Amino acid sequence: MARFEVLEEYIESQRSEIEAGNPVVIEVRDLDTFERLVTRSIVAPPGRELEGGMSLTVRNLAENIVSAAWKICILEELDPESVDIKPQSDYRKSAPPGA
Repeated sequence: MARFEVLEEYIESQRSEIEAGNPVVIEVRDLDTFERLVTRSIVAPPGRELEGGMSLTVRNLAENIVSAAWKICILEELDPESVDIKPQSDYRKSAPPGA
């Protein structure tokens, strides 16, 4: 079974969509190949069942594990050049340009 990880800020910036069970566009890292993928996925928080869901580890900006109990079901892999995706943490929003 494939395992993935995601930065916490991708989760937090789309939490309402995730809680509603809607697909979201997020960047994940495949823990088997270390390849970064931009995906349209359904993400489930700990405790919520997700049929066909694979392991999703959530890390913070310091690379510490926040939770390893999330699940992800990747619906499609997107071309990173055609998708404008950026993490949206409070830190990044308030950081000066180039930080």
